[in-house]
Amino acid sequence: MELCLQFLSLCNGKDSAETDDQKRKNIAIEKQISKSKQALRKEQKILLLGTGECGKSTFIKQMRIILGGGFPEDQYEYYLRVVHKNLLQAASSLGAAMETLAIPYEDSGLAKEVEPLIDLFDENSDPCLLEPAQLKIIKRLWADAGVEKCYDRRREYQLLDSAKYFLDRISQIEQPNFRVELQDILRTRVRTTGIIEEVFNVDRINLRIIDVGGQRRERRKWIHSFEGVTSVIFLASLSEYDMYLQECKTKNRTEESLQLFQTILNYPWFKNSSLILFLNKKDLFAEKIPRSFIGDYFPSYDGPPGDVAHATRFMSELYQNCYMETSTANDERALFLHLTCATDTENIRRVFENVKSTVLQKNIAELNLG
Repeated sequence: MELCLQFLSLCNGKDSAETDDQKRKNIAIEKQISKSKQALRKEQKILLLGTGECGKSTFIKQMRIILGGGFPEDQYEYYLRVVHKNLLQAASSLGAAMETLAIPYEDSGLAKEVEPLIDLFDENSDPCLLEPAQLKIIKRLWADAGVEKCYDRRREYQLLDSAKYFLDRISQIEQPNFRVELQDILRTRVRTTGIIEEVFNVDRINLRIIDVGGQRRERRKWIHSFEGVTSVIFLASLSEYDMYLQECKTKNRTEESLQLFQTILNYPWFKNSSLILFLNKKDLFAEKIPRSFIGDYFPSYDGPPGDVAHATRFMSELYQNCYMETSTANDERALFLHLTCATDTENIRRVFENVKSTVLQKNIAELNLG
């Protein structure tokens, strides 16, 4: 009997030791879970979505300027090469369009000189500096009266929004000691492939901003970034109402943007995410409206030609209608709409402060951090 009691005592002691050890492990696991939850509460995940060339990457650059202190010196050197590549792209597009639209050059010798530039441009190549002689050809190209007529018909072909900006500055850019400025960096265009993440600290909260490629072939990668998104910023270019996709020459860009916006509104991943809509490129839109009637592309437009304010309301309503069509009676999501010019730092600074004081603060409060 005494032997049995000793055996039971030993067993109970062993069970007690195992129980204590398991308790310590459980406490450690719970502490780690708690720490992970706290870390998540201190991070806002913002996803930038939109079609190609809507201004997502420019917005990211603005965040680097406003929240991240700007760009390191090696980035200035990189963006000088991008400026040169964008100049080459603009010259290539104009040269090809001159031939397609059968517009003669005022300087008849230019056609032969521009042809090698058209062949040289490769969107997938790394940016590099052009030769001085190549820059001089581009300068002559931009000064040609025939090219001016071609530029006026730019909605009929694909041309960078920043083409005029850089071509107007070519006399400065061709100087050996030229250094890019922040506005040059903001105007550069590099096609986003894959997923780019930037983290900024704002009021002790990490903002993880994710930029994904907007072209159709890039969108299949988006799903990998959907989990845990607290806010979605959708960018739409106002000025694309009379333009067509590079991937599909018969598809209106604004129609494509509206369809994508509606698809995103229906995604279950974003049912609890804040929705922010940036109607971007308001400056280009205001320049275009007096010379390109929006009613020619959207017959439902009932406003007068050349009326920027009426046209802006019309475009806003197109996107708001998408939101209303996808909303349900129990949908607590609000749509926050802003008119933006992504290349205007002060405009983006004001808009971001507004977003921060409304949407982001609301999310923080919901995470018990307010």
